[in-house]
Amino acid sequence: MAKLLGYDYTIQYRLGSGNVVANALSRVIPQGQCLIISLPNLECLHDIKLSVRHSSVFHELPDKIRQQSESHPDFSVHHDLIFYRDKIWLPSDNPFIPLLMTEFHSTPLEGHMGIAKTLRRLQANFFWEGMHRDVHCHVSQCRTRQQTKYETRKPAGLLQSLPMLTSLWEDLSLDFIIGLPPSQGFTTIPVVIDRYSKGTHLSALPPKYSTKKVTSLFIKIFCKLHGFPHSLVLNRDPIFVSSFWQELFRLSDTKLCFSTSYHLEIDGQAEVLNRTLEQYLNLFVHDCPLLWYSFLSLAEWSYNTSIHSSTGLPPYEITYDKPPPSIPHYLLGSSPVEAADSILNTRQTLHNQLQHHLMKAQTAMK
Repeated sequence: MAKLLGYDYTIQYRLGSGNVVANALSRVIPQGQCLIISLPNLECLHDIKLSVRHSSVFHELPDKIRQQSESHPDFSVHHDLIFYRDKIWLPSDNPFIPLLMTEFHSTPLEGHMGIAKTLRRLQANFFWEGMHRDVHCHVSQCRTRQQTKYETRKPAGLLQSLPMLTSLWEDLSLDFIIGLPPSQGFTTIPVVIDRYSKGTHLSALPPKYSTKKVTSLFIKIFCKLHGFPHSLVLNRDPIFVSSFWQELFRLSDTKLCFSTSYHLEIDGQAEVLNRTLEQYLNLFVHDCPLLWYSFLSLAEWSYNTSIHSSTGLPPYEITYDKPPPSIPHYLLGSSPVEAADSILNTRQTLHNQLQHHLMKAQTAMK
């Protein structure tokens, strides 16, 4: 099943007198040109269209939607498919449903996530009656996930939560996954987590790394995208923390004096993400552990586009103010341009909802 994660454009100029191809970057436009553009093609859609035509419900529903639109306000017909609230509608007995659940659960892009996250990914693209029941049954019977999922236990004592945050990518957690088998010369994964959106950035380090190496890598994977952090929770000794900040400001050629503080509690948020990442890698490189480095980018995408239990939203949507790419969005076209005040109101509503979910999650954890 082809996934829509971007566009692949191929443009060539072909001369009319022969087979000579001119470079598209040339400033001189040749005569008799032929432009070639390639776009992604969802190969499974043709098979889905053929499969739904065998359903008796599908033959009756399009006519009812066109003739009785008031009685079916949430339905529409587009590209020989029925859409329910801009999601592809399928009969509950469609033979492609098991394949779709496998595609949205078991591939490296999806990461063998749990029931809620797999259900949310499917709901962003498809709709059928009994979807929650089917996904629950499929994930519960996934043998690979059952063999690799980590064990959860109640923490000992009362949890003292970190302060509530209000800004994106300013208050972070930094942790390390160590002792991995060598993969392209790397054995350690530094994990950077935004404590507000719950998003993450991943990278890799060689076996013997210094504070200078960690700081340089931190600038490459984080500071170039989000700037300097306001605070950092790091489960390391004070000497390492002090050296990290000093090296960070030295590499940025900052002459001002900064002071830092540290929190005395273990960062449970980072520990949970570490277990999730370890489970992800165990799922896909169990037979060949030396390949784990090649899956890091897919693991980051899988985590950032999955809903988080604390926020109820994917970190991708919180950061970019739009949901991750979906198949209906590609088929139905881009949404109309909204007014600036509407965009700001939508963003404010999302952040208010995020604050409510974070406060609720903190209270539940206590």
